[in-house]
Amino acid sequence: MRSRTRTRTLMSSAALLCLSGLAFAQAPAPAGDTDDAGEEVVVTAQKREQRLQDVPLSVTAFTAKTLENQATQSLTDLNAKSPNVVLAPVGAYPYASAFYMRGLGFADVESSFEPSVGVEMNGVYLARNSGALQDFFDIASVEVLRGPQGTLYGRNTIGGVVAVRTKRPDGSFGGEAMGTIGDHGRREARFAMNFPISADLAGRVSLLYKTYDGYTWNATRGVKEGDSETLAGRLTLAYTPSENFDATLILDINQERGSGASFRNASLPGQVYANPGFAPTGGDPRIVYGGAPIFADLDTWGAALEMNWNLGAGTLTSITGYREFKDRVFSDYDASALTFFQALRDQTHWQFSQELRLASNGDGPLNYVVGAFLLDQNYDISNAQSGLIYGGGTLVQLASQDNTAYAIFGQLDYNVTEKLILTAGGRYSYEKKTFTNDPLGAVGPSTFEKSWDDFSPKLGVSYAFNDDILLYAQWQQGFRSGGYNGRAATPTSVGPYDAENVDAYEAGLKMTLDEGRLRLNLAAFSNTYSDMQTGVQGLTSGGLYETIIVNAASASIKGFEVEANWAVGGGFTLNASVGYLDAGFDDFFADLTSDGVSNPTDNSDLPMPYAPKWSGSLGLTYAHDFEFGRLTFNTNVVYMDDMYTAGGTINRVSDVQVREENTLLDATLALDAPDDTWRIALWGKNLTDELVINNTFNIGPLGNLRIYAPPRTWGVDLTVRF
Repeated sequence: MRSRTRTRTLMSSAALLCLSGLAFAQAPAPAGDTDDAGEEVVVTAQKREQRLQDVPLSVTAFTAKTLENQATQSLTDLNAKSPNVVLAPVGAYPYASAFYMRGLGFADVESSFEPSVGVEMNGVYLARNSGALQDFFDIASVEVLRGPQGTLYGRNTIGGVVAVRTKRPDGSFGGEAMGTIGDHGRREARFAMNFPISADLAGRVSLLYKTYDGYTWNATRGVKEGDSETLAGRLTLAYTPSENFDATLILDINQERGSGASFRNASLPGQVYANPGFAPTGGDPRIVYGGAPIFADLDTWGAALEMNWNLGAGTLTSITGYREFKDRVFSDYDASALTFFQALRDQTHWQFSQELRLASNGDGPLNYVVGAFLLDQNYDISNAQSGLIYGGGTLVQLASQDNTAYAIFGQLDYNVTEKLILTAGGRYSYEKKTFTNDPLGAVGPSTFEKSWDDFSPKLGVSYAFNDDILLYAQWQQGFRSGGYNGRAATPTSVGPYDAENVDAYEAGLKMTLDEGRLRLNLAAFSNTYSDMQTGVQGLTSGGLYETIIVNAASASIKGFEVEANWAVGGGFTLNASVGYLDAGFDDFFADLTSDGVSNPTDNSDLPMPYAPKWSGSLGLTYAHDFEFGRLTFNTNVVYMDDMYTAGGTINRVSDVQVREENTLLDATLALDAPDDTWRIALWGKNLTDELVINNTFNIGPLGNLRIYAPPRTWGVDLTVRF
């Protein structure tokens, strides 16, 4: 493994930055310099607008300006910029999220499995990982909420929530157009424009076109892979007939065509793929040997309607959402020129959601948020597996599911004194799933039905010593819904599996120091999970491959986080974060044979996936107004410790399944015109060209497959504003 000198340097630097604001104060910035860090940040983490420093939660907020300065193109660009947060794509599905927070997450696209980290777009909960990694364009803010968020955000937010909000119309006429060129054939065009329609109605349109050649060379087929072509658009209409009512309608559509990610053979001695005749396991990691023309296509569209009524004492909010996506992915699961194991996955998913909530306007000692939520979703999947592993034939697996979920929730904050606030809340959830499955090789489908319900309480206390120092502590429970195994290869593996539950404790301190220039936030947490849903991969006694979820484990995760944002002065702003995780299984018994016979094996010594012990980031922004324009320089260093990436248990722990510690360096240099009519920016990502593993996953005793993150990339953006 690499030397950990850089690790210790980064962690020490970040820690010193986080603590230094307690000892040093800076004079006000000279005329002509501007510091973004000193500006007030408003978030909606508790479903109402609050100052970031007044929210008794672990929240990282990224403003539109921050996203622009960091050349953020996707949620994965924010990876590790919040402590104890891993944001990565899923294997061969570049548009699907593998999000982990505080050691808990979900790195799969199977729609019968429930995610652990919720993604919310404009207040609409995205029920599945597929489609959650659409390209960023015209984004107003991103909020990353760490830890269980079941009270206000619902089921399947047991790890945390990523909330994305797009830009809204401002009633004026104007906009911007941006073009990008970069290496690996990157060509992009982005357009956004505000336009007034009437005194009460305004609109905003946003468009994106992007093409990319990829960075992987297929030596067998003589072509580049990892290419993509994206076309997306969004229309936003804002209606404000009075001070007491407003409505916003958002329509969006996205189409992505590409080859997807290519697999590298990373098999171990004794595995099938390690035998002669398969692809080599060494050499250049960005040369692959798949013989089949792979592809990954996504079509998605959605509509969101938000309405707000100011009733005086409170505000009534209605959010109605509909989303639909279709993905079609062909993968070469032997990573070789052989036609040994391929799969064609075809999925259609739609969801309808309705949330209705009432939030107080904060005029009295009692503040509240109460509401109700409905989710109705359906998916259909066809998974055709073929190749020599099946004697040269094809087996088709079919699955479909209807899911209806209801919830009522509430949170009360009572000011015992001006400084002391007590919090109590809870959420009652009920859902029913009707699942139909036709496993590989089975004759005829079978239908199953089951319902689950849960009440997740929350208690908290916070004490504001003054406007600048907040101390808080909280306890809450959360749950991740049970379900059925859509990839079951035998009827005995269908399930159901039960819900997963967590007891979560957190204490934190939020401070605003140095005359408002320094935000320093600390948090410590301890979470205990029961009936943990764990993936098990393997071959059945009939030679069929399957991935299933079982309630095999209990686990304890504890750690701490530090975040600092400091407007030093002279145009300089520093950002730092440090995260520490102590994550491990308390019990983990799983049947590794997948033969329908119970042969439990103790796997409690396995490390938890995507749970690096240490992570951190260190960023510097410099902004200064010159006669020729405003110059902005931003650089970020992100560190992650070793982490286990395998999603199953069949192969146990090996070095091949470990992503070694890595440090990534990004930078952006931009110049804005004095009249703000244009902007030119040069950006680079992974500037030191670190070789980073996205994930390694195993296919039972057949082998291990690996996908690498992009190498060093660069681009130039030219933006014209009007």
